[in-house]
Amino acid sequence: MINPQMMDKLIQNLIDEENNAVISTMAFMSYNPSIGRVLQEGGVKVFQGLAVSLVKRLPSVNTISSFDSLHDSYVKKLVSKLKTNKNSTISYGQAQKPLNVFLKVFVDWAAKPQRKNRNIILPFLHVPLDSIVMKTIKKQYPDWYKSEIRPYIKKPQQAFSLSLIDKVIYYKWQSLFRNKHPKKPIIYDVIWAINR
Repeated sequence: MINPQMMDKLIQNLIDEENNAVISTMAFMSYNPSIGRVLQEGGVKVFQGLAVSLVKRLPSVNTISSFDSLHDSYVKKLVSKLKTNKNSTISYGQAQKPLNVFLKVFVDWAAKPQRKNRNIILPFLHVPLDSIVMKTIKKQYPDWYKSEIRPYIKKPQQAFSLSLIDKVIYYKWQSLFRNKHPKKPIIYDVIWAINR
C-alpha cells in the first residue's frame, strides 16, 4: 500500500514540475521533426534546456527589438552548443528552425507562458524558414526576392539551404513577413503545412 504522505509529495512534485515538463515536451516535439535528423545525436537535450531558459525570459519581452535581441541571443547559443550530425558548426539558418517552431507552438498555439504574453509577443514571432516557405515566397513575390535576397546569394545552392543562411539573409526574410502581415507574421508558416 502506498503511504498517503508519499503520494502527497509525489503529487506536489508533479505539480511543481508540470510547467517545465510542458516546455520540455514541446521543445522535443519541435526539435525532432524540424531539424533533429540534421543535428548531432543528443542535441534535443541541449535544446530542451535552452527552451526552459528562454521561456523564463519571455514575460519581459514587450517590444519587437527586445524580442529580436532575445531571439538572436538564443540562436547564437544554439550555434555555439550544437553541431551537425557530421560534427560541423551549425548555421544561423539551421539554429533558427527549431527555435522558431518551438516559439510558434508554445506562444501562438498553446498561448504560453500566459495569454497576455502571447498577445504581446505574437506580432514579433519569426517564421521558421525552410525551403518550402522560401521557394513559395520567391514565386509569390519575385520582385522582392530579386532585390532583397538574390544579391546575397553567392552560390545557387545557398538560395534555399538552411546550412547557408546567415543572419543578414535571415532577417531579410523576417522583414518581409513582418511588413506583409504585421499582426501575425508567423501566419506564413502555414505555407509549410499546405505545400509540403
